[in-house]
Amino acid sequence: MAFTNTNDFITGRAPVPTPAGGSVVAVRFALALATGDLALNTIGQIGVLPAGCVPVGLPIIDATDLDSGAGAGVYQLGILDAAGTAISSAAADGGGDWGNTGTAVATAFAKQITPTLNNIATVTPAANDRKLGIKVTTAPSTAVAGTLGVTLFYRAA
Repeated sequence: MAFTNTNDFITGRAPVPTPAGGSVVAVRFALALATGDLALNTIGQIGVLPAGCVPVGLPIIDATDLDSGAGAGVYQLGILDAAGTAISSAAADGGGDWGNTGTAVATAFAKQITPTLNNIATVTPAANDRKLGIKVTTAPSTAVAGTLGVTLFYRAA
């Protein structure tokens, strides 16, 4: 199931900045999530990695409190596969999840979180834009609608 909402980067109403030379660009992709978007195995697009670019460093994930209960939500971040139904396992996309956000992140999302896996370091440039996605791997105990943000740092390859 895809997310209910989109943002201006996903729809193309706002251009995703493309770096030149050795510059690094930081873009925050924000998305309003409905409670249904926080169900187990829900996956959807949150942003775009522009053609010819690779991530630099670890992304920052932030959100409002998406769980009014025990804070059990766990999420994966990475490039979506061609069908948009899973985090891509292709080597060029990092070989899978860029970093599971850990446990009890729904309440920790009042802060910022940095994923901990190194798959992001193996992403290689592509000739086309790629979809940045989030997957719910453990649903919040009591989902609350809110805003999820991912700040991605990237450069031209």
